[in-house]
Amino acid sequence: MSDRRLRVEQGERLRLSRLAAGYRSARDAALQNAWPESTYRAHETGIRTIGQDDAERYAAQFRRCGVAVTAKGLLFGDDDAEPPSPDGRQVVAVKGVVSAGGLIATGDEHEGGDLVRIAIPFPVAHGTVAFRVAGSSMYPKYEPDDVVLCSAIGEGPETLIGRYAAVTTAEGDRFLKKILRGSRRGTYHLESHNAPLMPDCRLIWASGIISTVHAQHWRRLAIQGGTGVF
Repeated sequence: MSDRRLRVEQGERLRLSRLAAGYRSARDAALQNAWPESTYRAHETGIRTIGQDDAERYAAQFRRCGVAVTAKGLLFGDDDAEPPSPDGRQVVAVKGVVSAGGLIATGDEHEGGDLVRIAIPFPVAHGTVAFRVAGSSMYPKYEPDDVVLCSAIGEGPETLIGRYAAVTTAEGDRFLKKILRGSRRGTYHLESHNAPLMPDCRLIWASGIISTVHAQHWRRLAIQGGTGVF
């Protein structure tokens, strides 16, 4: 890979992580974190290669904002992609189960982090994660055992107004909800068919739905050391 391409790809990963962390601009991120603005801008625009120390610094701050990012990921991208299943299907990790009211019980609450890995019948980008809908908790929007696919990096909530997304609130709770504009700047109403509106929530992470895989179109895989149990 050429040096220029490496810089550009690093900058794009940094930009997406910054947006997912809720910073509206490179200047906003630099000022709020006391980073030299010219250096940060040069990194995000691909003018300068990001060094290890800066990558660690950026990743640590963005993780505090709920973004699943590492210094290695910023520097080199996601090289931990799941290998395909024996029948050639794409494999993704299920990171949570969506229950009543759209609340997501995440894989962090389970040993190993992932609830299970599944095979789906079409390709998706590296870093795609899945959330499984439990029973009729999200009916009629989603059927029982549907799986929704999102990006682990996430994106800015402002880009998701009017759309269903997986979100993490400032209190650390994760939901699958439609994002609506709140009554105050920086807040969002969270809506779903079967639960009261959650008004004026502050979000530290949000990721729009890439796709929905209906129950009959995905297959659970055994994972090392045992099998995932729903």
